[in-house]
Amino acid sequence: MALCYPKISISELIWIWPIPLITSLWTLKRSKKSIFKGFGLAYLSGLFFFLINLSWLHHIHIASCILLSSYLACYFGIWGSFVATVGNVKNSNGSLSRCSSFMSIKMAFLNGAAWCGLEWIRGWFLTGFPWNGLGVGIVNELVIIQVADIVGVTGISFVIIFCSTIITSLIFRVPYEIKNSKLKAHPDFILGVSLIILMFIYGTNKLSKVPSDQIEIRTLLIQGGINQDEKWNPSTAQEIYKRYWDMTTPYLQLENVNFDLVVWPESSLPYSLYDQETQKYLNKILSINNFELALGINERVPQEGIYNSIVTLKNNTENPNIYRKTHLVPFGEYVPFRKSIPIVEKIAANSLGVDFSSGKKFEPLPMNLPEPYQIIPLVCFEDTFGSLARKFVRDSPQLIVNVTNDGWFKESAASEQHLTNAIFRCIELRRPMVRCANTGMTCLIDECGSLYDRYSSSPSGERLIHGKDRSNTFLRASLPETIKIEKSPKTTIYSRIGDTFSIVLGLIAFIASILKWYRSFKGN
Repeated sequence: MALCYPKISISELIWIWPIPLITSLWTLKRSKKSIFKGFGLAYLSGLFFFLINLSWLHHIHIASCILLSSYLACYFGIWGSFVATVGNVKNSNGSLSRCSSFMSIKMAFLNGAAWCGLEWIRGWFLTGFPWNGLGVGIVNELVIIQVADIVGVTGISFVIIFCSTIITSLIFRVPYEIKNSKLKAHPDFILGVSLIILMFIYGTNKLSKVPSDQIEIRTLLIQGGINQDEKWNPSTAQEIYKRYWDMTTPYLQLENVNFDLVVWPESSLPYSLYDQETQKYLNKILSINNFELALGINERVPQEGIYNSIVTLKNNTENPNIYRKTHLVPFGEYVPFRKSIPIVEKIAANSLGVDFSSGKKFEPLPMNLPEPYQIIPLVCFEDTFGSLARKFVRDSPQLIVNVTNDGWFKESAASEQHLTNAIFRCIELRRPMVRCANTGMTCLIDECGSLYDRYSSSPSGERLIHGKDRSNTFLRASLPETIKIEKSPKTTIYSRIGDTFSIVLGLIAFIASILKWYRSFKGN
């Protein structure tokens, strides 16, 4: 499973990896301990996966990698308990090889529902960490993943487990039928293939549609490539100001090109928005030409706190439009329980001096060039939360703007993994995205999750600051590009109902577990 994600990205394995795990869970000796054995086996699988997949966390601290992986593996463990008991095809007649197609479909549905529900819980429980769900593993299968605008990325995970369960069942049944000259039709296989075909038809239809009425926004994205050791060092502050000036102003002074939107990454400038030097600097750069600047910057507000914000400015700093990050990173932007538990405060004071405050509003930011549209603002890993992004959707032309800083994780897989998770927000909401990183993957993504200009007769390749070489995330470069947004975008089903599909399936799996437990209890 770990091979399905960046930097390896062998997406085909996403359909295969569950088979040996399901096989192991189904072939456990049936006893009262099956639920615990199933948990232990799947937990170990999940632990090894996350230790590999999240190995980049060691750049912060090796303990964070181990502890987070140990926690996330619990979801694998719970699913393993479910598959070994409730979702086991041996429930019908005790035989894997003589299971019916109906039982295969039933167990495939339940196992997929359980995984889907657990992924959804992982996305919100204890502030949530939806990073690298199964659906993210097939991000390069652009046609298949278009269905995310209905079921979300967790809904795609259901399809993967559903099909993998059916394949596992067939592996046991077909050899038995051949051996006994009783080869049968397999409606479960036909159903699985039909499901993939339907997704393919749906995706092809979505990718083939060309919006008729669009706004073209000439954008300039700036990737400063500032090392974390320099970013908050007072001695390098002037150098950082100069770097953004030198990387931005030559484009603003071009005679034949007028930029509408300039984007700087998360916490781009070393001092607060209301610092006098910052204000003077921003007013000077805003006076060069008629454009709008969207930048990630910290706000220090007296009597309120410090906010990690996206600010949009035009002409000067007098009337800023501001979004304050609502979903803060535990232990990165705040320490849980530090105010209520004294010992936590003592520990936190050494690692994180002051907590950031969280914003409360989910309002898009108004923009006016070249004509009115709105920005859906997402800071850092907020672009991994579909449930958060959908709160900004309105019946207006909209562009997702994500500012981030992945410099903490050096040149690891984290930056590209972050991008692959962000891509699904474009599909779920059918809104394009400009993504600006201090270090990481600065790019433009269209409403179908593509890094390519699909509407051009002569595609210029990936609209990515790295081109095709994604290994170096510490590039310093500017990306001038044009992105198009629909004037009358439709509101997707996912935007309206969110993760309802995953929640309902999770409830079905939970009810099936309760019924299984009740029958076992009644039988005893």
